[in-house]
Amino acid sequence: MARKSKIAWKRVIPLFILVVLVIYLVLSLLISLIFHPNSEGGGNKNNDTTKVTICTLNNKQTMKALQNENREQTVEIKDYNFYGESLNLYYDAYSRTTVESNSLSGQKIALIDMCSDNKITFDINSAVDSQINIGKLTPGFYSVYIQAGEEGAETYTRVFMSNAIRGNNTIYSVLRNGQRMKVELVADRTYFDTEKDEESKLDKNYLYLNVTSEKAEEATSTDYDVVIFSAPALTQGGVSLVGESANGIVEAEELYNVALQVSSQLAEKGYRVKVMKDAMDQNILFYNGNGVANKAYNSKAKYMIYLDMTNYDADLGVKYSGYAAGTLQTAIYDKLVTAGLFDGDRTNELYPCVMETSDYSNDGEFDTEYEIREMGGKVLGAGKYSESSAGNASFAANNIYGVNTVKIVTTNIWDSASVAKWNERKEAVASAIVEGFEQYLSNN
Repeated sequence: MARKSKIAWKRVIPLFILVVLVIYLVLSLLISLIFHPNSEGGGNKNNDTTKVTICTLNNKQTMKALQNENREQTVEIKDYNFYGESLNLYYDAYSRTTVESNSLSGQKIALIDMCSDNKITFDINSAVDSQINIGKLTPGFYSVYIQAGEEGAETYTRVFMSNAIRGNNTIYSVLRNGQRMKVELVADRTYFDTEKDEESKLDKNYLYLNVTSEKAEEATSTDYDVVIFSAPALTQGGVSLVGESANGIVEAEELYNVALQVSSQLAEKGYRVKVMKDAMDQNILFYNGNGVANKAYNSKAKYMIYLDMTNYDADLGVKYSGYAAGTLQTAIYDKLVTAGLFDGDRTNELYPCVMETSDYSNDGEFDTEYEIREMGGKVLGAGKYSESSAGNASFAANNIYGVNTVKIVTTNIWDSASVAKWNERKEAVASAIVEGFEQYLSNN
């Protein structure tokens, strides 16, 4: 009788599964080639994906937003810097003597959010503190345009940078409504590319602002909002650590106490504040690597409040750079007038720092108030005015992040009437400074 052969199921089942898998893979590949010719294996460049996505958009939506950008007209921007919270753009390499012609003064910047189509506009002037205010931005991924024409018939010219901006170009706004804005400048034609792209998705280094926010209680940034310094600042040897002493008061002690009060009041409101002195008579220089200026730059603060006294009535008041509009300084000045420290005569007590010719320039390009000039970084020519200021050159001369500084000269310490007014009003000075600062932020 013929013997029946048994089926070797232990061998057949794995073989069957293997055949099914092979058929599945072949069919998948054929479907991919037919319906997705640009995907890997199709032999064409992959344009359907990007290296990064924006906002909450997925990859496909990010690609669509890029493709929908208006780039019919373009304009080249060669330089940029910051002064406080103002982002400033220039048609050519920045120079203080040609800032008016180089700037976008008289034009309107439009920031269009690629994720929502929301638009934020800024009317630009040549003042270094009054251009694109990062504190007024809201989260989004913005394309930068110059807007022209009448309402309803506007034209938009897309801004691109001559040199790519890659990383380390992030700045935080100060605290507003419990949040800080983190603003990253992006201008890199390869920013959205993948390794599979044979050509960049962008033909130029178009400028974008990537804006995100963080709540104060969840802050990852260590940047300060405000730094405070009180005179005297030593610029040379032999100067008293306590400054002037006259009419029963000591300059350094009086101003340091106000600095502590301003710091305390701002900190209570959630601001990150740093008082530059550890004691009223601390031996600290203004210039050089271990000085006040470098400490302030390292804090990454956007604003400095500098408190001072004088021996000359004409110096009294609130001062700011001759290249700035002084909006912050005006707000603080008005509150100090209300507090009774100043009488409100702006012709004498509120004016920009006087511009003057120096040994290093024949065109009056420097602010003479060194506390303001040396905190302005590249924007105000820090580190270039004199041999002493050259001590700041290594960290300030090419620093694109200038600190918007308000210098408050409160009292003529040698005048008994001025000192009497100080003694009568000084308890209100700190509150007035804080109120002026907050009013400025609420309006700007």
